[in-house]
Parts: sequence; structure tokens; C-alpha cells
Amino acid sequence: MSSLPLTDIETEEIRKIKHRLDSDEKVEIVAKQSRIHPGGSATSPDIIFITNKRIIIKNPSLLGARENYESITYDKITSIELENGIFSSEIDIYASGYAGEIEAIPKDKAEKIVLLIKGKMEQILTNVKEEIRAQSKEEGISIADELSKLAKLREQGVLSDSEFQKLKQKLL
Repeated sequence: MSSLPLTDIETEEIRKIKHRLDSDEKVEIVAKQSRIHPGGSATSPDIIFITNKRIIIKNPSLLGARENYESITYDKITSIELENGIFSSEIDIYASGYAGEIEAIPKDKAEKIVLLIKGKMEQILTNVKEEIRAQSKEEGISIADELSKLAKLREQGVLSDSEFQKLKQKLL
């Protein structure tokens, strides 16, 4: 999925966080929490930045005088869910060391954010599978060793329980 065209306001928000981005990091989607819809914030709305490497959530407080940032790399995300309301959407994110929701996001952006993140999660899972297969062929590793590696990835939060079960079934 390609990134969305950015508005002038979104470009300005990216400029404000530029110092937090890696030199090769590119912002693909910017979504700002509504000021008027239920769950939004009239005084200091959250902003979510979807980059090619991670999610950055800007959470201003004290009428914008203070800003907190959460950074979540895609390999740490275990689940992302979309809840559509009448006027806006909520995105629920679960990751190793993070669980939270961002309410009152425009529906079109929320759907694109969730699709993009799920695609990145799937790519990470595919890469892990390929790495396991390559190591198995190179080293002649047993199925028990493979299961042990998968269990370790699940413990680290890289694989969810359902992903672990799917990969386990493929090995067996």
C-alpha cells in the first residue's frame, strides 16, 4: 500500500517531529485525533505517525505545553484492531510493553493505518519464517530445535500465540 498524499498541516506536524526520525525513516500516514467527535480531545488531540519503520504516537498535554511520545516498532506489535463508530474510528494497539487505543481517528485514515500495519506485521512474520527455513537447511536443525526457536520468539513478543500455533503446525 502506498502512502497517502500529505496535507500542509500534516507536513507541518512531520516537521515538528523530524528530529525524532531516523535518517532513512519516512512518514507514510499522519492521523490526528478529532477535536469534536466522541473520544477526541478538544484541547490537545493525539497525533499518530505511521512510518516505514514504526508507529509514533504524539500525546500532548497541558494544552500542548507538554508532549509525550510513544514509539512502537512493527516487530513488537502483537495485535492491532479497528473499531468503526458512526463518526470516527478507534485503533487498538497491543505490543510488547504497550497496550492502548487511539480514539476519534477519521475512518478513512484509520482503515489505511490498520491495513498498512497488518501488512508490515505479515512481512515480518514471512521474514521470520524464511530465516527459520534457511537456518534449518544450513545447519540441519531438528524440528525440536525449530520449535524451541519459535517458542522463544513467542516469549519475546515477536510472534502471537496464534502465529506460533500456525508455524508449529507447519513444522509438525
